[in-house]
Amino acid sequence: MYKTCFLINAGEDPFRFKGHDAEVAIRAAFPEIKGYVQARALPGQESPAFSGSAELWFDDSSIAIAACVIGIGGLLAEGLEVQSCLSGMERVVVRTAEYITADRVKGVYPFRKKPGLTLEAFQHHWWHTHGPIAALTEEALSYVQIHTRADSQETVSPVYDGITEISWPDIETAGRAIGSRQMREDQGNDAPNFVDMESISLFMVKEEVIIEP
Repeated sequence: MYKTCFLINAGEDPFRFKGHDAEVAIRAAFPEIKGYVQARALPGQESPAFSGSAELWFDDSSIAIAACVIGIGGLLAEGLEVQSCLSGMERVVVRTAEYITADRVKGVYPFRKKPGLTLEAFQHHWWHTHGPIAALTEEALSYVQIHTRADSQETVSPVYDGITEISWPDIETAGRAIGSRQMREDQGNDAPNFVDMESISLFMVKEEVIIEP
């Protein structure tokens, strides 16, 4: 399936609807939708760049790209807007059995590619070189890369070239992993080879699964 991600500007609860009402609203906007998850930024973060994210899954890549153009304005709380939309492929580096049933939190890392790298070279390094390193993220339930599609670049003009999503059982576990040597050194030393380090934004979220993808 193809995935479209909306990153929503900082503010309060970014979504107008929850539960069944959110499902009705998203199906009305996108009848072809196959999955929908709303994620709200966890409280207590120091000046997070985003208040949340919306993730939509489709069978058709052209519909996924068109979703960025159509937008999700009708689902957002008053005064909030989408800062960036990315449409592409979800590549799962690791996902444990516990991920399915865990009451988890997720770190969302949008970023841009290193200046001078082609999109192809950026994605190849991210998947083939960084992916095996990232698979060792301590205590992670899931590590996912979202790769923008080359054919969406002109239509969507995304602010970011990719998004990393890492799930943990709770915020304390996430904190240990983020501060671990494995993330700081192993992943941190490789990241400058393909990432514009100044472009990285991290925010922690709690997911609400509206339509299981």
